[in-house]
Amino acid sequence: MKYLYMGATAEVERESFHAVRDCVAAEFAAPVQELPLPGVEFAYDGARNQYASMAVLEMLARVCPGDALKLLAVTGHDLFIPVLTFVFGHAQLGGRVAVISLARLRQEFYGLEPDVETLRERACKEALHETGHLFGLVHCGDRSCAMSLSTNIRQVDSKRAAYCGTCAALLRRRPREQTV
Repeated sequence: MKYLYMGATAEVERESFHAVRDCVAAEFAAPVQELPLPGVEFAYDGARNQYASMAVLEMLARVCPGDALKLLAVTGHDLFIPVLTFVFGHAQLGGRVAVISLARLRQEFYGLEPDVETLRERACKEALHETGHLFGLVHCGDRSCAMSLSTNIRQVDSKRAAYCGTCAALLRRRPREQTV
């Protein structure tokens, strides 16, 4: 049997991680296994004061268990890819590993009071987005779909923590070896 693995780096609050885990498990009706993850300090880029998401994905690929269908990691560190200022998450399209960052999903990042419920709702949306990429979904033109592209927090807030009918149908049609 293959499992959907999920893990969090040490700075992520357990309750927030569990909210993300439960959201993904419910959407995919999948048995989820938790995986302890190492820190991502090795990916720190001092010039940007951020963490290179590609290096994190490479590490995740190395620690991904053999019985893993997919692995989604949650970190509290701010992620980037060289061509973008930041990313909320990063996944191997159709691959095995993905990561989301809680850093820019927090109200505090924008100078506002902390709001745990808003953080968890945003994290669920981004977890579904990156997990969708793992299962081969591309960005969706339906702005309310979890697979719509989000380049700012307003776009994250405007989408739902669910797939549109088209994306949900594509997930249901995935090959048998990609089912949990």
